[in-house]
Parts: sequence; C-alpha cells; structure tokens
Amino acid sequence: MSSLVVVDDHPLFRKGLVALLEASGFDVVAEAASAAEAVDVVMSRRPDAVLIDLGLPDRSGLAVTAQLSAALPATRFVVITMYDDADTVRRALDAGATAYVTKDASPDQVVAAVQAVLMGAQWLGSGVPRPLLDAATPMSGALDDLPGLTPRERSIAELIGKGLPNEAIAERLGVSRKTVANYVSNVLLKLGAEDRLDAVRIVRNATGG
Repeated sequence: MSSLVVVDDHPLFRKGLVALLEASGFDVVAEAASAAEAVDVVMSRRPDAVLIDLGLPDRSGLAVTAQLSAALPATRFVVITMYDDADTVRRALDAGATAYVTKDASPDQVVAAVQAVLMGAQWLGSGVPRPLLDAATPMSGALDDLPGLTPRERSIAELIGKGLPNEAIAERLGVSRKTVANYVSNVLLKLGAEDRLDAVRIVRNATGG
C-alpha cells in the first residue's frame, strides 16, 4: 500500500482529503499543517508521495517542495492548491512537483493525480491552464526504435509516457477522445503492453526517462 503525507493548514479540507485518500486504498501515514511540520514528518516518514498546499502559514509550499524533493528524490509531490495561473504551475513543476491539481478538482481527479505520480508519470489536472500543456516539450526520438508505430502513434505513445490522460491528449492533438482511445488501443497492442501502466514503462524505458 502506497504511503502518503497530506500537508494543508485548513483542518476541514485536510481531513476531507485524508478521508478520500484512505477510502481509495492509500495509507496516509501523517498530516501537517505548516511548512515546519511538513519537513519534519516527510523527512522522518519518507512517504511515497506528498500532497501539499502552496499557501502554508510559515513558508511557501513551493520552497518546501523544492527542499524535500531534492532531499528525497524517490518521493513524489502533488501540489493541490487554489492557484491556477500558469506561472505558479511552472514554478511548482520546477520545484519538483510531478502533479498539479486545483482545489476545485473532483475527487476522482485528485485520486488520479496520486495514482499517476506513483506510476512515475506527470499529471496536470483539468484546472491547469491549457497553454502549459501545449508548451510541453516532446520526448526524444528514441521511440523511432520501437517497431510498427506510425508517426501519429508515436506522438500518442510519447504523450502516454508523459502521463497525459486521453482528454488532454485529444486537446493537444486537436482530435476527438474517441479517436485518441482508438489510437491508444493500437499503441498498447503494438508495444505489447498489458495495460496503460505497462505502456508508460515501455515508453519511458525507450526514451531513457
């Protein structure tokens, strides 16, 4: 069972988040209401992932994320915050966050973000500005070595490897979600992947990611 730490200074929101995560099968091993508490509990418990708000009372969540992600490279960081501007999102990713979710996201989005980072993928939730997704840099050309993929299938495979869901892939490529779903099925078949998680692993191995 994956271990999590939840960091948020609002008790009602924090407790609700803990309840959601535990009901979804995660093990919330600690909570923190401040940056100082977050550093103490994360360094001592070394969880698989940390869900952290940016607006902490004693120090920026961005600074805490940068400090802890540098000290614990195996731990994944999910920012969950009210801020949804592109500059803050970019700063969070630069600090070491691998997922960014706004507080108006659905419970399913939050759970999906945690699942994605635990698989080693990046997750940008529905509240994240679309231009940031459009600006994402492509992976290397190593996928050219994977047999049987058409150019469009390689594009789909690259985005699968980045952890993007079908909806985000459809928006980026300007096609329908049904079209993306068909391409994803073809990509998984051609890669010999058992499921989407296995496809992420294959793509990341091919690209050295």
